[in-house]
Amino acid sequence: MNTKFFLLGLCISAALSSCGLIMSDTVVQGEVQTVNGAAVRTWAKISPNGQVTQTGITLPMATIQNGPVSGNPVIAQIDFPAAVQQTTFLQHVGLDWNPHGHEPEGRYNTPHFDLHFHGISKADATSIDCKDMTQINNADVPQGWAPPVPPGVPPQAVCVPTMGFHSVPLSEFSAPGQFKPGLFDKVMIAGSYWGKFIFLEPMVTQQLLLSKQNFSLPVPLPRNLGHTTRYPTTFNAVYDPALNAYQFILGDFQTVQ
Repeated sequence: MNTKFFLLGLCISAALSSCGLIMSDTVVQGEVQTVNGAAVRTWAKISPNGQVTQTGITLPMATIQNGPVSGNPVIAQIDFPAAVQQTTFLQHVGLDWNPHGHEPEGRYNTPHFDLHFHGISKADATSIDCKDMTQINNADVPQGWAPPVPPGVPPQAVCVPTMGFHSVPLSEFSAPGQFKPGLFDKVMIAGSYWGKFIFLEPMVTQQLLLSKQNFSLPVPLPRNLGHTTRYPTTFNAVYDPALNAYQFILGDFQTVQ
């Protein structure tokens, strides 16, 4: 037997690893939409064994810089790649632009983007009309986040159509029921409707994004999704100078239920 061919076959049968070669993840593209004159797209990295290792959305600086001063805050709904939808919690991204911010005054009333990483379809998100006031159980609210409806406040007052209810991190409060003073720059929100967890939402100011700084935010971990799936546990925002765009990246997936 030819020794060279025997060693080559042995190398291949060991999936290349015994020869010091490592098979890398494959990048797959999701949906693309034009937002403020630039292409916003979703994507995912798939490991050689077929698992999603990272997924995210590419947000060009042109989209960030050219936000209109008025109009519908929901500017895009963009599906994740099929592999992400079929094997993880994530289904689509709802991209919102708030040119004047929103309440509470003094904290969130500054121009910012909301990125709703939804675990439901576009159609389901659009159908949220705030007629169902079923609340997520307090025991199911992610640890470190506040219940979405403050004590003594009617649920209808804090439900947002096409989104639902929003839970803010406890770190946003200086005292119970009292937001910290000063305008925010970034925060991670946990979303719910129909009595269940349905999205995670990085909320980031235009000013911070224009600085082109990298940053991370903690990810709310659902306590009871009602089904078994893979869920991201890290979120990083990375400015890519080659693309002049931000990559908003979800990774380190774990099995939850």
